[in-house]
Amino acid sequence: MLDSWQDWFPNCEPVAHQLRQAFEDRWVRFHSLPDSKRYPENEAEYAMVLERHNRILGELAQDDEIVALLTTGYSQTAAPIRLEAELLELDPRAVPWRTVAMHEQDSNFGEPTFWHVFVSQQRWRPGLLNGLVRMIADDKLANIMIVAIDCRWLVHPYDGGMDVILDSSAARDRLKARYSQWLSARADGL
Repeated sequence: MLDSWQDWFPNCEPVAHQLRQAFEDRWVRFHSLPDSKRYPENEAEYAMVLERHNRILGELAQDDEIVALLTTGYSQTAAPIRLEAELLELDPRAVPWRTVAMHEQDSNFGEPTFWHVFVSQQRWRPGLLNGLVRMIADDKLANIMIVAIDCRWLVHPYDGGMDVILDSSAARDRLKARYSQWLSARADGL
């Protein structure tokens, strides 16, 4: 699974902020709520967050298509560990895929810090990841990605929206045009 990662994301680990910077020509960010509002406050806003995530994922994956769900555990050792009870409940079949020594890649990590990326296969259908997206919207979970099995696209939901990296600038531009009302007003797209 994800054998084509290096083909589509050469020299880049599955770390969302690094991917966004390294593949800026294929990247777009969509906000989950109008006016770049970060956190939903009521059920109508949660419904909008979920609808937007499902719409974008529905543009990228066909119903019943296998996609990879990447989730992250953290520790101070290189041994893969996954402690978040919510992740264990929402994605019990995940297996270790790779470990990233964040302290070697990012000067913000002074002590040894390892991100353990786990992967599971999911059959895409609208609503499949609603529980996960809702927890991400509430900033209870982070560093999660949904990736095409052949790695031609990925979606990184975060509290406030989602980063999407597509297989080409042209594909990014088409998706960006289709959902232009969900884009940031900032020049940098954040």
